[in-house]
Amino acid sequence: MASFGDKLKREREMRGVTLDEIAESTKIARRHLEALETEDFASLPGGVFNKGFVRAYARFIGIDEDEAVADYGAVSHEVPPPEDQFPLEVHEKPNRELNPRKSQMPIVAAAAVLLIVMAGAFVWRKHHGHEGVLPAVAASSGDTSDQAQVADEPATQTTSEAARAEHKSKMLAVKETVTTQQAEEKTEAAAAERRASTAEKPLSPEHSFFVIIKAKEDAWISVVADGRRVSHGILRADKQRFVRAARQIVLKTGNAGGIDVYFNGKAMGAIGNESEARTLMFTPTGAAQQ
Repeated sequence: MASFGDKLKREREMRGVTLDEIAESTKIARRHLEALETEDFASLPGGVFNKGFVRAYARFIGIDEDEAVADYGAVSHEVPPPEDQFPLEVHEKPNRELNPRKSQMPIVAAAAVLLIVMAGAFVWRKHHGHEGVLPAVAASSGDTSDQAQVADEPATQTTSEAARAEHKSKMLAVKETVTTQQAEEKTEAAAAERRASTAEKPLSPEHSFFVIIKAKEDAWISVVADGRRVSHGILRADKQRFVRAARQIVLKTGNAGGIDVYFNGKAMGAIGNESEARTLMFTPTGAAQQ
């Protein structure tokens, strides 16, 4: 009867899985995975950590977790811990998306509004200040003759015209500043659009191909599409996976007789026997078995 470590290694190799793949997904150090396969338990952290490593290893390659922990306990003379004592899970790498560049338009608009308010306040104070001074001077002089009133009217009119001219000049300056900022913003947006148009565009559906994997019984599978892993683990009976790619799809399975594979909707027929590990590589022109 094979030892605990030999059994783990044999199951892993039957599925074409490397220790590096398990370490990357479970975040368990490769040296700890090697210690499990060689039964070098003294090199492991001990306690619930060891059993958690065994459970994560078994889950990744698709064998019974409880049976693997029990086998480990038999050779290490440890009792399996409760299910919720070591919640180690297998995690897929997230698809990171680039954060789009934030627009500066709200900042520019706020600055423009602030400039307009400040200019309006300045002109209002200057205009109303002149209007308040002139009546005060006239009242303090005590001159009530028609000649004094006639002399005040042209002065007030001249002051108002000057204030309006100055206000108009400031508003034109503010408008010119806002227009210039808007033009710069449009130029930058156009440049960004040109850069985006020159970037690599995704292929349209008619330039891609697809593969469907249907499980007749529970089967371990691993699927990589255009260099990105899209599926990994047990595909349960009567379930299926649909995968589309532009350049290449690589399918690995530990139970070739337990799945049906369709390329662009066309059944491929038998790809192997039950519990047989197989690897298939698909390109837009067809599929090759390994």
